Amino acid sequence: MDASYRRRSRGAGIVTPNACTECRRKRAKCDGQKPCTRCASQLADCIYEAPARQTKDEMRSEIRRLQEYQRQSKMMLEALASDGGAGDVLQMLKKGEAVEDISRRLEASKLPEASSTPSTTATKNGNLTSSIHQLPFEFEDWLEQWARANLLESAFRHEQGSRRPSQELLLDHSPTDYLETWTTVTSDRTLVEHLLALYFCWEYPIFATIKQEQFMLHFFTGNPRYCSSLLVNALLALACRFSERAGNNLGDAFFAEATRLINTEKRHALTTVQALGVMSIREASCGRINESVFLSGQSISLAIEMGLHVETDSEDEPVREATFWGAFSLNKMLSLVTCSLPQTSYQIPLPAKPAIIDRDEQSLWVPYTDYGEPLGLQFGQPSNLRSVYWTFCELSEKVYNALHILYSPVSGMNSAKLIELYKLYLEWYDTIPDSLRLGQNSTPSVLFAHLFYHSATLILFQPFIKLRLVSSSIVPLEVCLQAASAITGLVKSYSDLYTLRLTPSFVPYFVLQSSIIHLIAIKMDSSNIDARMKLEQGIRDLEAMGSCHGFALRAIEALSVLAVRWEVDVQFAQNESPNSDLMDYFSADVPTLGRVHSIGSDSEGEPFLFSPFPLQGLPCLGVGELLERDGFTMHTWI
Repeated sequence: MDASYRRRSRGAGIVTPNACTECRRKRAKCDGQKPCTRCASQLADCIYEAPARQTKDEMRSEIRRLQEYQRQSKMMLEALASDGGAGDVLQMLKKGEAVEDISRRLEASKLPEASSTPSTTATKNGNLTSSIHQLPFEFEDWLEQWARANLLESAFRHEQGSRRPSQELLLDHSPTDYLETWTTVTSDRTLVEHLLALYFCWEYPIFATIKQEQFMLHFFTGNPRYCSSLLVNALLALACRFSERAGNNLGDAFFAEATRLINTEKRHALTTVQALGVMSIREASCGRINESVFLSGQSISLAIEMGLHVETDSEDEPVREATFWGAFSLNKMLSLVTCSLPQTSYQIPLPAKPAIIDRDEQSLWVPYTDYGEPLGLQFGQPSNLRSVYWTFCELSEKVYNALHILYSPVSGMNSAKLIELYKLYLEWYDTIPDSLRLGQNSTPSVLFAHLFYHSATLILFQPFIKLRLVSSSIVPLEVCLQAASAITGLVKSYSDLYTLRLTPSFVPYFVLQSSIIHLIAIKMDSSNIDARMKLEQGIRDLEAMGSCHGFALRAIEALSVLAVRWEVDVQFAQNESPNSDLMDYFSADVPTLGRVHSIGSDSEGEPFLFSPFPLQGLPCLGVGELLERDGFTMHTWI
């Protein structure tokens, strides 16, 4: 071939992985200098943009480097603040020694307690610090598994030559933003990340008002758009329920800080709605149901006030949808377990439910424990996050309709409406994706979805267990017994898989409802061994959850009161609840309203509708001839 046609080969030169914007625009070689030779010769502005495509290893290395620099700086500042070491450190600084060299000398000389491990005492400004030491399993290692199809890969994916909005937000912030903990309660970054990992592993996406990807991205970059100190403190307060090492005291401190921040907010944002929902879940876990209902009501009311239920073309729309549906679903769950009307109008238009995205569906869920033990990828399962969340929203909408029909004084309840509501629940169960069927997936959120369904069914029929439906073979008591057995079986499966120390916050409520039905079965037939075994299992399950969910201890107390009232011989351990003296929806011993507790017959002067708790609501039904007109008649099992 003629030499003139041969492709010219470039000589060996400087190769840079990141050319300046001018050279990229001209498709010219760039030597990576600042300014580069080409821009300098043409007097052009030489600007380098941070590369949109970075590997997880590079990010992890940078995070470790910055964390090490923070540790060294903190050690130096502690030495400066001490009485004995300040002079030596000042002399080294005046000589121009680097921070790294000073910290090495401090470590070698053991200057007064300049340790990077947080102390257990309070700081001068009253902030708490944690005694949590270095975890045996780094959060970053768990994050690597979680990030395979999740946060980091999606945040840095370069599609068709353009950045996604999340990439722009990431590049707008300096690396030092990675070092913030977002809370004044502790400066221990490792502890904060550990608690967030526990939340996202065991509670998310159940009634979640946040979107995981956006929140974590902005948490790491210091962007206040989808992350705030209020929201982080609320999440940490909730996550402490999963950590014996963090403890309830630290959780109380995070919650107190979240309460302080929400009382000082001058302008509400998405993170305000989100934080209120998280705080409500935490109060429900603790057994303070009145406070939980109040916070949830504030969350959904603010969401509606901000117009989150109105669809827009905003780039925030996915986050707005998730925030609204999280607040909405949580409010309906609380209305369900307290047997009360929802706090939102029946006429409110509901926005589209968050879309299901295949990439998110296949992201890996890997168990993460309080002790940081890596269970390994062999224990991972597809998370099906979007499908789970979508099914929660669907079921919450059906529960929303059922609650308005059951408890609204103007709707009027009858047997036909009850059957129709039951059919809607059955249709929901029949249409859930195959990936969420039992046996196909057993992540905590999938098991919770099934618990939610059976509990909704049980609570739908529970008021009618003394009645029969005139025109249907459906027997309310039998439906409740079946649902209670399903709940007991699911909770046992959860216990076998993960232990009940790591259960979502509303599981104790489901166990209480099922145990009440088992208690009724024993009252009906004292020789019913199966019901007694299931009741005893329910009590053991509540005891196991008592260390992480305060409501579980209240549930045991309620069962003991009901057992005495119904003269059922059951043994209970002495577990005193810190909230046993509260008067709320789950107060079982209210003498002036005690007749509602009864499972006796109407002929004895007892009401024909049933509620285990006098302060909870009951459907509106007629009496006598009106009862039969509505399609009900008294059951003969009593």
